[in-house]
Amino acid sequence: MRRELCVICSNSKGRRVCKIKDNSLICPVCCAKTRTINCEGCNYYFQAEKYAQEKSSSQKFKEFIMAVDPEINEKVDQALAMVEKGEIQKGESIISALFVKHSHIDMVHFGMGVICLIKNLYDKAIPYFDKAIELNPYFVEAWFNKGAAHQKRLELAHMIQAYRKVIELGDYSEDYVVHAKNFLNDFESKIRKSSGLSLDEYLESVEIFNKAFVAMENKEWKKAVLGFKKVLSMDSRHTQSYGNLGLCYGHLGKKEEAIAALDKALELDPRYEPAIINREAISSLSEGEKLTVSRFKSVNYYKDSFIKKKSLVDKF
Repeated sequence: MRRELCVICSNSKGRRVCKIKDNSLICPVCCAKTRTINCEGCNYYFQAEKYAQEKSSSQKFKEFIMAVDPEINEKVDQALAMVEKGEIQKGESIISALFVKHSHIDMVHFGMGVICLIKNLYDKAIPYFDKAIELNPYFVEAWFNKGAAHQKRLELAHMIQAYRKVIELGDYSEDYVVHAKNFLNDFESKIRKSSGLSLDEYLESVEIFNKAFVAMENKEWKKAVLGFKKVLSMDSRHTQSYGNLGLCYGHLGKKEEAIAALDKALELDPRYEPAIINREAISSLSEGEKLTVSRFKSVNYYKDSFIKKKSLVDKF
């Protein structure tokens, strides 16, 4: 991503394209400080106006600054600049100190999230970004980094939702939006190639699969079978659904159907370990004999291999 300094303050990193500054980059603090009616038409102006109206529905704001503390925001921004230069411990120390006194400010939560992201603590980063977004639902950078954290954790549905928010809220010319848009386009292209599904259809199949998986964990075998079959009606090459279908049939005492489903899973992926293990266990059963829970070997939704290779390395 571009790393130019803000053309207004020349101190903080420029993150937003400013139309009244000849499309130069400015930092979020200067964006808030200098925002006036002349900014009408800018997506950030729209977001800020909407935010202000939501906070005070009785008043029509024509000129305003968002509910932020420019001084605190600038300190966070400067600390993140240190982190960007490799001074992680120094930047973290500053943001942690700010967090103690100013945890009501969205930018402080954002800074804490970025620190966690840099340290590969993705599970800890996400709650900070969620809080930043709760305080400011139009915080594009927080949505982007939340998406990046979910991407690292291979939580695809949450990742897609976050990147779609970036596209919805951000300016089309900004790096965050360009990255999110290109990533989702590439992701959907691979999904279509592998399964024939659109992105929304894929998300629907994930939701159906996850519900079936929960049913399976709760030993609701018949309910789980219906769910996995529905996924396969959408994507006939979904290895895990065949594997888990075979497992369910094994617990229902349907050996022949279980072996057939597991064989299909292995036809699609000969190295699919859960199917190999479960097939061996079920093969030793007699028809009508049920697989015991102690021999339970299941798997959740595939973490698509191409996601592991795709990384949005710029995190703030």
